[in-house]
Amino acid sequence: MKRDIWKKIFRSFSKKSVQALTALILIGLGIRLYLAPNSTGSDIPQFYGFAGTMLKHPLDFYSYATGEMWESEGWPYGWPYVYGPVLAYLLALVRLLVGGDVKFYWDSTGYHVFASRSWIMGVKALFIIADVGIAIMIYKLTKRRSEWGAVLLSALYLFNPMVIYVSSIYGMFDGLALLPFLVGLYFIENGRKGLGYALVGFSLAVKHTLLFPALVVLWDLLLKEWKNLRSIKRPLLTFIGGALLPFAPFLFHPSSLLNLPNLLTGMKPGYTYPITYNLNGIVALLTFIHDKTGLDTMFYMEHWEIFALFGLVGVLFIHSRLKNLRIGVALAYAVFLLTYWRVNTQYILPLVGLTLVALPELDWPSRVVASLPLVPSSLWPIMFPTSFWFHVHIEHPNQHVIHLIDRLTLMIFETGPFIVLSVLFTLSLFAYLVWMLSVAFEKGGCNAVSA
Repeated sequence: MKRDIWKKIFRSFSKKSVQALTALILIGLGIRLYLAPNSTGSDIPQFYGFAGTMLKHPLDFYSYATGEMWESEGWPYGWPYVYGPVLAYLLALVRLLVGGDVKFYWDSTGYHVFASRSWIMGVKALFIIADVGIAIMIYKLTKRRSEWGAVLLSALYLFNPMVIYVSSIYGMFDGLALLPFLVGLYFIENGRKGLGYALVGFSLAVKHTLLFPALVVLWDLLLKEWKNLRSIKRPLLTFIGGALLPFAPFLFHPSSLLNLPNLLTGMKPGYTYPITYNLNGIVALLTFIHDKTGLDTMFYMEHWEIFALFGLVGVLFIHSRLKNLRIGVALAYAVFLLTYWRVNTQYILPLVGLTLVALPELDWPSRVVASLPLVPSSLWPIMFPTSFWFHVHIEHPNQHVIHLIDRLTLMIFETGPFIVLSVLFTLSLFAYLVWMLSVAFEKGGCNAVSA
């Protein structure tokens, strides 16, 4: 049997499309491994503190996750841990395996936070592995229509500037949530529904920003099985089990979970600073207007959930007409980014992956509209003075890499261009939703779904 498996692998690798994908992955890895040890955003040093707390208080982690005891816990910042426990488990494992160090102190020039390269690479290795896994899943999910088209889509993911920025320059873990989601989607489509729904649920325990796509997965299940509601019970239970299983160790100390509901809601909505970092064009513009005029422009931020609910209902309606799960989950995530009050740069990574998976399911006009949000969001790290992350938390920066990044980016320091970029991004998401609504009204959208 093992011989048959190796024969299958060798036969698969003998395809030129697979060889091309492998070459692209190796090139993408080379780029990431060159950038990763020489840069880090502010979250990776904070992750060192989260890892230490998980190691010291494994069953009582969420009692310390609020950030109120950040100094005694050895965190460089007072930011809370606002995610499911999977990331904390992985960070604790990395700290056990590679050690590393984070220094933070005040001096006459201000507050300094420096992360060791061993810690940076230990954490980013997880994100880079996720990138490779996502590229492979994009290929596997899309190759049925065209193997070379699937290679192209994987390449568009691997070499997207924002994807590289998120996983290998700044360093954030959204890919760790997207990967199990895509694997779950693959299993659902190929008949292994129990494992598929469990992995989709599990992805929420990694990062719950994938909630809207997960709800579409459940909506799809209901649409298919509504005539026999009993058949929904098992996949629904596996979904819930996948989401809750990572929390199981905390049942030995349940009081630790009392802070969890407040933590998972994230920060309280408000004006977003720095404005440059927020890709929600509405909120970026409202924050700018407030700064310039003093007007209270908090209405949208205080009621964003209402707009999100209307958007989600629209997506559920569209999916009930199109009945294409890949289109539904991609559009659901786009609506989350359209309506959520603070769209951080790392949120773009799942948008890229989900959109690329959905593109072959659409006709050409719809593909163009669906791709529009990827343009301004992919320009962001090229416009931003990205070399900032190559020295601000690196005690001994690599000046050659800094000069290279400065030559490859526009180094725009003004806020105005980024407000324009975020407004264009939000308008493109809105156009995407409106377009798909119009498609859904046309005989169930048969004209927009690629045959």
